[in-house]
Amino acid sequence: MTDARSKARERVRRLREMTAARGCTEAEALAAAEKAAQLMRDHGISETDIKIEEASSRSRQGGRGQKARLWPVIAHCTNTASIVVRSRFGNDVTFVGREPGPEIAVYLRDVCERAIDRELARFKTTPAYRRKRSVAVKRQVAAAFVGGMVTRLSGRLLEIFGPAVSEADGAEANRALAERYPGSIDLPKAKRELRHSMARAAGFLAGENVTLAHGVGGSDTPLAIGDRS
Repeated sequence: MTDARSKARERVRRLREMTAARGCTEAEALAAAEKAAQLMRDHGISETDIKIEEASSRSRQGGRGQKARLWPVIAHCTNTASIVVRSRFGNDVTFVGREPGPEIAVYLRDVCERAIDRELARFKTTPAYRRKRSVAVKRQVAAAFVGGMVTRLSGRLLEIFGPAVSEADGAEANRALAERYPGSIDLPKAKRELRHSMARAAGFLAGENVTLAHGVGGSDTPLAIGDRS
């Protein structure tokens, strides 16, 4: 979404909060409603657009690495749609959907990827990695480890969030994303590593050992993720 349209959307939200129930006079509420309608017409903002939120976090990968395989899974689990937005400042992974989905999606992505970075650093201290002499082979082994970890984390996220997934909300999020980011294209998907099965197995096990748990006491707090150890 362009900056001008995004600002207009936020202004429409504020204007639509100016109601008699919130202390405005009838004339003030009517004027605010008329101005909101005008802004929606001028900027092509729909009712769905007003209801939909988005949240982003920075990525060094640009959507082609093994970690990027997590993003559509997280989007599915949080009833959002995801897109990589590129600018001169870098790449942002953006999630679009009804609140609190986008914020939870960003939280999950950031914490899962920190867990992957942490476990990969540990794996690189093991003989299975260090005995590889070629830089190219070491990269392949590291990618296989991350691929295995992503596979397990994806499966566990689907197990945890499955009951809360809504096809209707997901479809609405995809429509909103297409409306906000017209002309977007699908990025080439990262290839699954077929070699280095030992590294993939180690990554899969590392993904099993990351704690994924809902907020304590059934609260609305986003998932808490951390080491079991």
